[in-house]
Amino acid sequence: MVLHAHRECHIVFKIGGADIEFGVGAKEYPVTAQSALMINAWEPHYYHYKKTEAKTVLLAFYLNPHWLKEVDRRFAASTHPKFFERPVEVLSHRLARGRDDVLDALTQVEPPSVQEMENLIAIIFSEILTLSPPRNLLQLASERLERDYDARIRKIVERMLEGGDLLCGPEDMACWSGLSRAQFFRLFKKTTGLPPTLFLSMLKMETSLRKVAQRDVSLQDIAFDLGFDTAGNFTRFFAGTQGFAPSKYRKILEVV
Repeated sequence: MVLHAHRECHIVFKIGGADIEFGVGAKEYPVTAQSALMINAWEPHYYHYKKTEAKTVLLAFYLNPHWLKEVDRRFAASTHPKFFERPVEVLSHRLARGRDDVLDALTQVEPPSVQEMENLIAIIFSEILTLSPPRNLLQLASERLERDYDARIRKIVERMLEGGDLLCGPEDMACWSGLSRAQFFRLFKKTTGLPPTLFLSMLKMETSLRKVAQRDVSLQDIAFDLGFDTAGNFTRFFAGTQGFAPSKYRKILEVV
C-alpha cells in the first residue's frame, strides 16, 4: 500500500497470516495478533509488501466521526491529527473478544442487524480509549491553535472539502492561494501535515469509494471523472491505497 491518509481515524487488527509492519508517520510499527494499530486522521501511513512474507489478513475500521461522538463523548475530537497519543496498543482480553465478536458477526449466514453490528463496533472503540485515553479537548484545541494555521491554506482546504474540482493539481491550488509554488507546498504541509499531492489523493480516494459503491456506475466512467486516462490506471491507484482492486471491493461490499 502506497503512502496515503484518511480524514477519519482508524484501527487495524491482524486476524490471520504473517505479522507485518505498518509505516505511520516516520516510523514502522508491528501489526500482530496481540496488538491493535491506531492511526490518526490526516496521518500519512503505508505498508511495503515483502516477497518473503506470507499473506496477511487485516480487519480495519474507518468510522464516521459524528457516529463515534454519539457512541462515546471521548471521541469528540477523533478527527484531530494527534487524537491517539501512541499508534500501538497491546490487546486486552475485552478488546480481543470484541474483535472476535465482530468477525463472527461478519461470517454469519444471516448477518446481524445494523444496530447489533454498531453495538459490537462501539465496544471495540470504547475499549481502545480505556486502554489508551486520548488527550482532552483543551489540550488538542491548544495544539491546533499553536500550529500556525495559515488562513490562505485554510481557505483552499475548505474549498476542496466542500466539493472542489478533483481534476485540479497542486499548481492550481497554489495559484488560488496567491502564493508561489514553493511557498504553497511549504505552508500546506506545515499547516495540514500533508503535502498537497497526498491531500488530493486522499480526496480522490474518498470519492472513489463512494462511486464504486454505486453499482450502476462503470469503473471506466469513475476513472474518467477522477482524471485517470484508463480504468487500469484507476485500478492501480485504488489498489495502491486500499490493498485490492475496485472490482473486488464492489463485489464484496456490504454497507453496514
